[in-house]
Amino acid sequence: MAQEYQEYTEAIRGEKEILNTLQSLIDHQIVCTMEIPRTQHSWITMLLGIQHAGDSYYLLIDRVSGFENAQSHYADRGVSLEFREEGGVPCQFQTNIIACRPKDILSEIPKVIHRVQRRQYFRLEARLGTEITFRIGSSNSEEKAKVKDYSAGGVAFFIEKGQKLSVGDLLSDIHLNIPKKTGWIRFHIPQAVVRRMEEYTSYGGRDNCAIEFLEIPNETRNSIISVILNEQRVTIQRVRR
Repeated sequence: MAQEYQEYTEAIRGEKEILNTLQSLIDHQIVCTMEIPRTQHSWITMLLGIQHAGDSYYLLIDRVSGFENAQSHYADRGVSLEFREEGGVPCQFQTNIIACRPKDILSEIPKVIHRVQRRQYFRLEARLGTEITFRIGSSNSEEKAKVKDYSAGGVAFFIEKGQKLSVGDLLSDIHLNIPKKTGWIRFHIPQAVVRRMEEYTSYGGRDNCAIEFLEIPNETRNSIISVILNEQRVTIQRVRR
């Protein structure tokens, strides 16, 4: 059974949580990349501290050469900082600059920090008869295809004659239908995007399309994982006999 990874963004919110995250960066002297969005201006820097004044907190960023001059031309854009936590997880936040001082850059505390996580999923070869239905873009017509394999993060299926799909196409109203002895297990996924298109001559010359789920309720995702784990247990029991 193969594995696949899907990235998702976790938002760190709330003053206490954000301050704790920033303080950890400061304590561990984590290096950050700071840039002015939509420009070529970028610097390597560090967070120096958190300043408390009245009822507000402010972030102190290590001063870097050339920043004040560049920032004066894009004062309305703020800056974006990227860093990696101790475990290697990439994070990013945006903040507005208040003042460039002799030893540091005074900025606002960010309202949110985005942490990019990677979830690991098992990809299961689909049993005979597993199907997927979907709509392409804003089309009202429903398409149907035979599934090659699936996971809690996406599905790979065979392109039928007449179907036209390209990388980046959005699919909606998706139904993954898995046959069982007593009927069907059906999962509804609101939206997905085409990530790969591949030729598989060994499967009757049909192309293979791989999609990634963009919107899927946690309950649905967990149910798909349960089905995959159950299939895995059944396979292991067969092998042991």
